[in-house]
Amino acid sequence: MVHAVDLPTMKKFTLSISLLILGSSLALTAQADFETGLAAYEAQDYAKAMTEFRSAAEQGDIRSQFYMGSLYDKAMGVTQDYAEAFRWYELAANQGDPAAQYAVATMNFYGQGKAEDYGQAIQWYGKAAAQGHRDSQYNLGIMHANGYGTPPDAVEAHKWFLAAAEGGKADAQYNLGIMYQDGVGVMPDPIQAFGWFVRAGEQGIAPAQARVGIAYASGQGVERDYLKAREWFTLAAERGDVPAQAFLGRLYLNGLGMDEQDLVSAYMWFKIANDNGDQEATNVLATLRGYMKPEDITNAEQSAIRWVSNQRASRRP
Repeated sequence: MVHAVDLPTMKKFTLSISLLILGSSLALTAQADFETGLAAYEAQDYAKAMTEFRSAAEQGDIRSQFYMGSLYDKAMGVTQDYAEAFRWYELAANQGDPAAQYAVATMNFYGQGKAEDYGQAIQWYGKAAAQGHRDSQYNLGIMHANGYGTPPDAVEAHKWFLAAAEGGKADAQYNLGIMYQDGVGVMPDPIQAFGWFVRAGEQGIAPAQARVGIAYASGQGVERDYLKAREWFTLAAERGDVPAQAFLGRLYLNGLGMDEQDLVSAYMWFKIANDNGDQEATNVLATLRGYMKPEDITNAEQSAIRWVSNQRASRRP
């Protein structure tokens, strides 16, 4: 038996197919606009990029909405407009884009394009963090540690720093080291602290490098090794860490990790630390001047000048 098809049902079926075809066509158009916009963006033709991204973004393309926010946020091809940036970021964030959620959270935190709102910031960071966004995880840790938009909670801060640190966020690794060293939100654990300082130091975080040096010099969390302490202090000192510069002075002054005391090198490092604001170095220099030969002092001061000059030269583009 052949069943008759109800006419209204047939109309609905035809309408559904038409909408499906229309939706597919719009999606293809948005994809093409996004790809054209991305090519223009990468070629630094931001005016054309904005035109193409806008077309796709208005069709709901999440990537284009994010890029629209970024163009207004960073004043690329357009006058900077935080309110407009926030509007586009929020559209993408509401569709679940973690980078856009991070941007919305950050603009709430700093009051860019809208009133400052720590509560909203922590909510949006939370949404992005739940998707594995490392910077959001780190910022959540900062907010819980400092009580921004929420009561201070060291345990919750540790949770989010750990998530970001395991994802490779160097600043989070350093903060974890501090927490394990000082017993904040966790039981004190010098071995864990040392491990996290090493991981952050290997990524170039100067204060972490200095703390690795301190650990080796003091034997906290690792076997004492003055040679390794000097290596790590040197890495940190070259990145401008003033305590590391002063610690190097102490190693040379006391002949630790070397065959004998080296007053010239000690004076050099204390001079560098002093010039960078270390008050203790000022007192040590005054003492050294009391019994060092004038020619050795001159040699040390010239060495300090050369070191600083070489460091400045190495940082030039």
